Amino acid sequence: MDIPKKWLDLKLNKPNLLFGNGLGRTYWEAFGYNSLLDVFGDQPVGRYLCTKELFSKLKTSNFEEVLRAIYHAYQVSIDNLVATKTLYTDVQKALIGAVNSVHPKHSQIPNEKIAECFCEYRSVFTTNYDLLPYWAILSGYSHVLVDFFWGKQFFDSRNVDLYKGKIPVYFLHGALHLRSKNISDTQKIPITLESEVKGALKLDFEQSFPLFITEGSSEQKLNRINSNSYLRFCYQSLFQTYGELDIYGHDLNQDFDSHIIDAIRQSGNERIAVSVFSGLNVSDKKLFMGRIRSLFSDQNRKIEFYESNTHPFATAVHNNALQRTSR
Repeated sequence: MDIPKKWLDLKLNKPNLLFGNGLGRTYWEAFGYNSLLDVFGDQPVGRYLCTKELFSKLKTSNFEEVLRAIYHAYQVSIDNLVATKTLYTDVQKALIGAVNSVHPKHSQIPNEKIAECFCEYRSVFTTNYDLLPYWAILSGYSHVLVDFFWGKQFFDSRNVDLYKGKIPVYFLHGALHLRSKNISDTQKIPITLESEVKGALKLDFEQSFPLFITEGSSEQKLNRINSNSYLRFCYQSLFQTYGELDIYGHDLNQDFDSHIIDAIRQSGNERIAVSVFSGLNVSDKKLFMGRIRSLFSDQNRKIEFYESNTHPFATAVHNNALQRTSR
């Protein structure tokens, strides 16, 4: 019978890391929403009642796709330039408001502890788009944790060689601090820890679009990944991982993450360790572990499980709380 172990008992040997929304929720429960669109509930998105209909008509929950569609409408419009631009700005402000309502401040997150955890891995992959991984890099670890922008604003797929001692961080679904002007390019916004979330969310009309995939089916996500050189590079890099893979806070949902599952199945990781949310009851833990095993049942891989609250990510929360109470 499968019983999740303690993370330390697995004695992983410099594994690769893949983490999902569970890492964000470890530090900030407000990340528990299903999508940014859900943040609005029954309320309008912005000032106009019709805005939500755009998401339905475009069959998406992604703000990026809606913003890009409005911008394209602006480019071909003859009579409604002002109204179209106003609609774009309104959706933009709604996006910023939604992110601000759920995203923590950097001072509320143990950024250095997260960075220290990252440094124990061969490579780091995330499907999250929040700023926590980037804040970890900025907390004094940018000389070790690298994102392939090399101090420049734009990603260059011809300049992706890694020097010895560097640990790559891949934003598989983009991130709040990334932009794209044309659909295929990627730009990093230069921010500091003090910039907070607002610094990453400054968007100028006709300048750039946010590059982060917040929700949608796996097929929709993969289409967006394949249309952007940076996202495609990150995704292909997951295929190329080998050795051991530690999956933290990610449920590998087949409806929304089958592209991630495919990459793992075709990777060279012979051993996979998966966190099991410690808040689940025993029955749900068994169901989860059974489902994960079934994803790789036709492959010769060692699949192991551990309690999420035994991972250093989770113990950093306890230590951070102790530091706060002692002040």
